[in-house]
Amino acid sequence: MDRAIDKFILYASTVYVLALTLGDELRPFLIYVTLAGTAALLWLIPSDQKGDASLPGNDTGDPGAPMGRSRRIWIACILLDLSAGMLFFLPGLLGLLPLLVYDLLICRHWTGLVIPGIVLVNDLYLLISGKGTGHADSAVRMIPSGSVTAIILFLLVLAVWLCRKTVQADSDRKRVKQLRDDAAENQQTLSRQNEALLEARDSEVMTAQLAERNRIAREIHDNVGHTLSRALLQVGALLAIHKEEPVHSQLSGVRETLDSAMTNIRTSVHDLHDSSVDLEGTVRQMTEPLQDAFSVRVEIDISKDMPREKKYGMIGILREAISNILRHSRNDTVMISILEHPGFYQMVVHDYLSEGGKRRSAPVTGKESATPGIGLTNIEARARSMGGSVRITEDEGFRVFLSIPK
Repeated sequence: MDRAIDKFILYASTVYVLALTLGDELRPFLIYVTLAGTAALLWLIPSDQKGDASLPGNDTGDPGAPMGRSRRIWIACILLDLSAGMLFFLPGLLGLLPLLVYDLLICRHWTGLVIPGIVLVNDLYLLISGKGTGHADSAVRMIPSGSVTAIILFLLVLAVWLCRKTVQADSDRKRVKQLRDDAAENQQTLSRQNEALLEARDSEVMTAQLAERNRIAREIHDNVGHTLSRALLQVGALLAIHKEEPVHSQLSGVRETLDSAMTNIRTSVHDLHDSSVDLEGTVRQMTEPLQDAFSVRVEIDISKDMPREKKYGMIGILREAISNILRHSRNDTVMISILEHPGFYQMVVHDYLSEGGKRRSAPVTGKESATPGIGLTNIEARARSMGGSVRITEDEGFRVFLSIPK
């Protein structure tokens, strides 16, 4: 809206100058024509909300306009040049000069400023020398008086100042918008980095917890478990020696107590070890042998409270599938997906040839195994033991589709 305000100020000043210069019969007509020209140029010279006005030939695109931005500015420049040239023959319309100069500056049509400059210098020369006053046959051919020319010169300075102010305001708006966009982008980047840090911290905490559980399980198994086993052997030896009562009954009671303690410790150790198994970490560790020869894609979305027998069953099937891929596959990509659904767990292992990929001449191991059916049999047996179903296909690469009900 800054440019519209500038044009309104200059238009009002131009109307005043024309009222001082022209006769009554031409004044209304030229005022209307000036208004129409001002509105037309305001539309032809689109304001670039990102900064300075667009340059001629720099088509930044204006899909909402009937014609391209570049084409509109070229038309505006041609009209401005023709209007400035008209002042050579109609010096009485010199009051239009501030409007023309303003639009030429907005368009950055520097060469077009030469014509208004020549017109102004010529009229000033004629005014000073006295050759242009009192000899014209109409008002539009008469050079304005000295006072009117002084007003026009003031309006020219005002037009230059308004243009500079508007361009600076547009540049400031562009800078503010750029800063706002950069701040929003930086905020999003910081948010993503913060989320990544939080996820990494949680992962490290979980890894530390799982490692500590493993350590505790080993300590109980190696120390307390062995001590109880030794005590059970000693009580068994005493039972074999002392057959008399009541010593035999008392030793039997001690043995039952030790057996119960041993059973509880064994259960606790297994629970600790089972809960310390990180399925995602184990899967990614198992895929390391594939990294050098294949492009590996892993997708895991499963809860931490998956039953241990299903967890170990999936790990065993995945191990067999990876072994089978290494021994038989000649493709270049392996996809592993382990997902949890409301009623079942699903695992898909698929090796295939990517688009544009090249099939290798031999498997990773160098030659195919002579007993390819053993691994597939083990996969089917493990799936049945968990009450699940498995489908193995080799149409577009080796593919294992496992489904285990909850």
